[in-house]
Amino acid sequence: MKPLLVYLHGLNSSSQSGKAILTREYVRDNQLDIELWIPDLPVFPSDIVQCLQSHLKKSLNLRDIYIIGSSLGGFLGTWLQHWLMENGHSKKVRLALVNPAVVPHERFEAYLGPQKNFHTGADWVMTEEYVEQLLLLEVEPPASPENTLLMVQTGDETLDYRQALEKYRQCRVIVQEGGSHTFDHFDKMLPTVFDFLEQDFLTSV
Repeated sequence: MKPLLVYLHGLNSSSQSGKAILTREYVRDNQLDIELWIPDLPVFPSDIVQCLQSHLKKSLNLRDIYIIGSSLGGFLGTWLQHWLMENGHSKKVRLALVNPAVVPHERFEAYLGPQKNFHTGADWVMTEEYVEQLLLLEVEPPASPENTLLMVQTGDETLDYRQALEKYRQCRVIVQEGGSHTFDHFDKMLPTVFDFLEQDFLTSV
């Protein structure tokens, strides 16, 4: 089976985010032999877990799985990589993080209340239960750090990039000066991202 690439967007975003579109176009334009899945994630973390587990169970032990996670999607991607390995996935599990959220529960208390999706316009309410569900998905740094690529820009106005550098310090790291939370010029980094996802190297046992 061809590898599966899962793109996970951030809070109040969607499959139509700028980086998601650039990823889709890169796969298409380069005719990559990859199945790309960019889900519109449910709002609550427990529903996100159900969505991801339901879709990925049929790929366990059958094909390589690549994950790109942006912002909150990076937090979710770290959990997903952990879940796949905990369930004995015997193929590659590569994770590329783009300005990832590391301890979102520390910030989300300030976001409690009405929310609106940037792309769909859908309204919803962030509750204490949402934050509690998010906490349940926090996992340790990757057990096989060579399978994780961290990309941060120091100009991130939403998240403190130093938290990501600390948590993923054993992983492959790219730090760019300036930029923004959106991760400026993401398209120029896609060749590096896909080289990392698809390359062959020995993984830790």
